[in-house]
Amino acid sequence: VHQKTRKMRFALLGSLLLGLGQALTVMPPLSKTAEHLPLAHKAMAFFDSSSDPFFAVQTSIDMLLEAGFEELDDMQPYSGKVVPGGRYFYTRNKSTLVAFAVGEDYKPGQGGFKVIGGHTDSPNLRVKPRSKRSAKAAQAIQIGVECYGGGLWHTW
Repeated sequence: VHQKTRKMRFALLGSLLLGLGQALTVMPPLSKTAEHLPLAHKAMAFFDSSSDPFFAVQTSIDMLLEAGFEELDDMQPYSGKVVPGGRYFYTRNKSTLVAFAVGEDYKPGQGGFKVIGGHTDSPNLRVKPRSKRSAKAAQAIQIGVECYGGGLWHTW
């Protein structure tokens, strides 16, 4: 049974690879973990400074400004502000971030564009708008919060 299972796995792998139009080849050598540490450290720094969606947006804004992007006001027309070779971003409610770059060879009305998107939806506790819940005799103030995002709340 074990040998039959192995043969089926190899047959499946071979058909998948051949189905993608790729020949079976030797795998490239694996990279060393140390080669990936700089990227892992950058990711960890981002996660550490992005404890909720608002901090994630602000951290991203800081990175964009450092990379030479220019902030636009999304309530103002962009006519004359967005030029070929420019790099821009805008935010909405400090929880949404849109960043884009205009190609050097861009000519208005010709060609197309590419969009890459993502979103933040970090599970977190948000303070409710009417959150004060303390009794007058209490020595501490209690606030109401609500769960937001897809947290694994049962693990808490």
